[in-house]
Amino acid sequence: MEFEGKITDGMTGIYPCYWKDADGNEQKLFATQFESHHAREAFPCIDEPEAKAVFELTLITQDNVELLSNTPMQSQERMAYEEWRIKYSKNAPIQDTSFSILQTSFKPTPKMSTYLLAFVTGNLHKKSAKTKSGVDVNVWATTVQPAESLDFALDVATRSIEYFEDYFGVPYPLPKADHVALPDFSSGAMENWGLITYRERVLLDYPGQTSQGIREYIALVVAHETSHQWFGNLVTMRWWDDLWLNESFANMMEYQAVDAMFPDWHVWNQFIASEGLAAFRRDATYGVQSVHVDVHHPDEISTLFDGSIVYAKGGRLLYMLKNYIGEAAFQKGLSEYFKNTPTQILPVMIYGQR
Repeated sequence: MEFEGKITDGMTGIYPCYWKDADGNEQKLFATQFESHHAREAFPCIDEPEAKAVFELTLITQDNVELLSNTPMQSQERMAYEEWRIKYSKNAPIQDTSFSILQTSFKPTPKMSTYLLAFVTGNLHKKSAKTKSGVDVNVWATTVQPAESLDFALDVATRSIEYFEDYFGVPYPLPKADHVALPDFSSGAMENWGLITYRERVLLDYPGQTSQGIREYIALVVAHETSHQWFGNLVTMRWWDDLWLNESFANMMEYQAVDAMFPDWHVWNQFIASEGLAAFRRDATYGVQSVHVDVHHPDEISTLFDGSIVYAKGGRLLYMLKNYIGEAAFQKGLSEYFKNTPTQILPVMIYGQR
């Protein structure tokens, strides 16, 4: 099956991220944003959360760029453009053949929803670490960003995986976790499985410049997106009316993890004073949406992401539930849920080589 898609500046589907290098020259990354229903802008698919598939992704790019996707790289082949065209895609346009290209294939993903598929290509650098269980953790940014700005997020990302593995009693499901700071990004962050993307200001910590408040915010967002690797990615809502199950849960668990990592910060006070008051103020507005909202058409999905309701109010409800049934019972229930809930699979087309 052959198809074409467009790369646009709308920051959905596949889109360019613009930045300038140290010499002031304009550069581009190419990135994806498929949540909620924008994978269909890139390839034909059943673009709904319940429809899960294994994805085997192959990218054809220019040479000398970093390439990231949900899973580790499986193979890479450099060749002249004309050689590649003759061998793999005779319908590709005949053009300047003086440059070489890179054909990169990634290992198969777990069975997952289309909105979690992702890739990023461009001039990036990274800092790396490894969890106690052997997961490779990397924080990436454009080459113009200082290397030391990656250190804090790397520490939090590594410790977050270790914390959730212990708390949920279920290993992190992939061999690696990449966290990428993008110059152009429409949301705060996105929990693509194994390839989490962020606004630069939400991930990068500049020593001597970043305030304590921003450092706390970075830690909370990294923990939030890491918790999604289990709750949202490993187990997934059937439809967008249960978005709150993803976001309310992650809203509460970000504080759970950061409090364990940085107890001197007393972030539960912030949860009550900031998240709680935001929820109360918004909830007092006449006609405000409920935590659970019916969704009848994909165009309605973007209206759901009310930070004070679907995140803060829902997170507060779950916090009340956890305190009501007790920490031990809550933790045991989550562990049993992850272990015993069957993955929902529908017959969907697999994108790539298979």
